[in-house]
Amino acid sequence: MDKIKRIKELIKILCAAAVAYYRDDEPVISDKQYDDLYDELELLEKETGCIMASSPTQKVQGYIIDSLAKVQHTRQMLSANKTKDINEVRKFIANKTCVLSWKEDGLTIVLRYKNGILDKAITRGSEGMIGEDVTHTMKLCATVPLSIPYCADIQVRGECVISWDDFAALNQSADTGYKHPRNLAAGTVRQLDSNFAKDRNIIFKAFELVQDDLYEESKANPNLLEQIMSIEESFQYMEECGFDVVEHEMVISENLESVIQKFNPKNYYLPVDGLIFTYNDYLYGKSLGETSHHPLNMIALKWADDLYETKLTDIEWQTSRTGLINPVAVFEPVDLGGAITTKATLHNISYIEDLQLGIGDSIQVYRANMVIPKVHNNLTRSNTWQLPDKCPTCGSIVEVHNDNGSKTLHCCNDSCRAKLLGKLAHAVSRNALNIDGLSEATLEKFIGLGWITSIFDIYHLDKYFDRIIQLDGFGKKSTLKLLESIKNSRGTTLDRFIYSLSIPLIGKSASKDIAKVCNYSFNSFVMVVSLEAEYAFMGLDGFGNTMNESLRLWWNHNNNEVFELSKEFHFLIPESKTENVDLTGKTFVITGSLSHFSNRDEAKERIEALGGKVSGSVSVKTTYLVNNDLNSTSGKNQKAKSLSVPIINEEELLRILKGSQEE
Repeated sequence: MDKIKRIKELIKILCAAAVAYYRDDEPVISDKQYDDLYDELELLEKETGCIMASSPTQKVQGYIIDSLAKVQHTRQMLSANKTKDINEVRKFIANKTCVLSWKEDGLTIVLRYKNGILDKAITRGSEGMIGEDVTHTMKLCATVPLSIPYCADIQVRGECVISWDDFAALNQSADTGYKHPRNLAAGTVRQLDSNFAKDRNIIFKAFELVQDDLYEESKANPNLLEQIMSIEESFQYMEECGFDVVEHEMVISENLESVIQKFNPKNYYLPVDGLIFTYNDYLYGKSLGETSHHPLNMIALKWADDLYETKLTDIEWQTSRTGLINPVAVFEPVDLGGAITTKATLHNISYIEDLQLGIGDSIQVYRANMVIPKVHNNLTRSNTWQLPDKCPTCGSIVEVHNDNGSKTLHCCNDSCRAKLLGKLAHAVSRNALNIDGLSEATLEKFIGLGWITSIFDIYHLDKYFDRIIQLDGFGKKSTLKLLESIKNSRGTTLDRFIYSLSIPLIGKSASKDIAKVCNYSFNSFVMVVSLEAEYAFMGLDGFGNTMNESLRLWWNHNNNEVFELSKEFHFLIPESKTENVDLTGKTFVITGSLSHFSNRDEAKERIEALGGKVSGSVSVKTTYLVNNDLNSTSGKNQKAKSLSVPIINEEELLRILKGSQEE
């Protein structure tokens, strides 16, 4: 192929991929595929000397959506130069001292402070010059200081991320449909309704104190040079201001390998896609200048993913609770760095088309970020795959949607069993009705037998007792246990009931806010939502027009069913805060396994009932880190020790909750 033609083709592919990644939060190719194509383009540009104005190597990628206000950055936010060769990093370091830090994998945000007060939060946005104003959501991020100790005008750059644990919990308990924490973090931050940020433990990891203006002013006034901090000093300054600063360590050429070994992504609680090396001497780094794409004071080391060859045996299509039908590659078992793997997501139709897949093809797979299995390449490219013409769950017709060049398959049947299964699985989850024993597999079996068509039917399963005990995996004892669990769930609180209904945009936090304002009375809830529909809960913090309209429309279509369902319950009033235990102003972080509580949510509810707060990450505002393994070397334990945050076990937490420990 003509090299110039190939350059133009690569630019088109990479720019389309960037739109899907940055603007739509829905990647169409893997990170590794993007990097390989980018490297190919860069090599061709060097060989030919032809560099197009639209080339991703010359323009910082990133796109904005029209629904959020646009904000001009004071300084362009450039990308980092990247390599997978450690020798390139050693060459970069030479005889200098660098700061090594994680390259967090999330949404880049810049925070502006005026007189020490948070003024704006802005996404990286288009070409790093024009971002989106997301102040309303970032103000709900627990690790973002709303004010800092110094009455200064500063800008702090960082990455907005969600931990692997929180991502797994959210995907299990809610209909997020996200494939990676990065997408969930980006989608949450960019929501018009800030309430979404309440239930999701968004973490802001600061990675740069912007000193560009001070540096420029020092050219005319050399006396200002003494105010410029080294990178390590700036990190310390940001920590003093209350920021959760990215984990980092000083590195020189001689100890490069040993320091890198300490940064193992397998042991890190946040998604990362590499390491960043920055010259600690800020003035030296700035003196090197920058290209139109990246500054010359830093370099990113991306991990070289090990590729494994295997054979594609099938493409499974799985209908989600939203009706989206997701393709999954099934292949012969392969050991991906210690994990025997047989499946990997194929994302969407466009992804399959690009790979030209066919059953029996030899494919290359790898673990993205050493965690998520993905298909990298198809060595055979038989292109014999077939698009389903029916929903694999209900057999109804399907249709292809093409949004921004990304093709997806959808079930057209509103009564599809997969959708019903998703809603019922959510309804019985521990944060909703908390019915133990009704797993997804059991629900699917009961739905298939026609015994359950709604939440209401769950409370009348006792009429199938004689038939249930005859099923494989069931007996009299297990069936009685299941029915007892269903019976116990009849006593519930209004917030759990509302949350169980899968009302669009109404999550756990919003459900709790609604219940509180209704004094946990179902009748009060009905009266408010029926008589004051257009502005029912508009007075609640973070409850905007979009959420209220969603609740109103849902109620108009489902109120009769809700009335009938409510008759199956008696609504409990949560215990109010005891007089002798007041945790107001105290923040807890819970990590590791628990033995005295059934799960973290139970511990969280106990703390919140006494006025305390529970955060997902350790910061200077944390009062206690709860971890039964006091000597753990986890990131949270290390962070707590560095900030002198007390680490307590479960027994100590229980003593605090009972008021038997001095506060």
